Amino acid sequence: MSLKGPHPGILYLLLLGMAACLMVHGQSAGFEGFLKRHVENPKSDFGNDNNYCYQMMRRRGLNCQRSNTFIHANQEQLKSICSSRGQILHGNQISKTLFPITICKLKRRLRRLVCRYKGKSKIRRIRVTCEKGLPVHYISSV
Repeated sequence: MSLKGPHPGILYLLLLGMAACLMVHGQSAGFEGFLKRHVENPKSDFGNDNNYCYQMMRRRGLNCQRSNTFIHANQEQLKSICSSRGQILHGNQISKTLFPITICKLKRRLRRLVCRYKGKSKIRRIRVTCEKGLPVHYISSV
């Protein structure tokens, strides 16, 4: 008796299951990913903005990236950007209200995974990409 490959029906079900998992992951990564990468409310006190950026970039797994902005607002305030019918620029929504933010920019790389940041607190309008009424990508401050 010779061995044959897997039954085509089993392969189809396996591929269908993998596609469903990827779709669910993609949806949860949108808003949840935005929160993980860009939101910290209230802002933690690490003494100064440079220390804040160093600690937060490490805690969020963003260490040694060139830049990131943290928004200090709650989820409802952030969701309102997408429903406020504010100004739209290149398909992205600009908030009507001002948000406290901390901008972190890479200052220097000391070793492979040890980087220092220049942090700066500001109060600005923010521009985000919205999907299904939720912010999923931070574009810039305005």
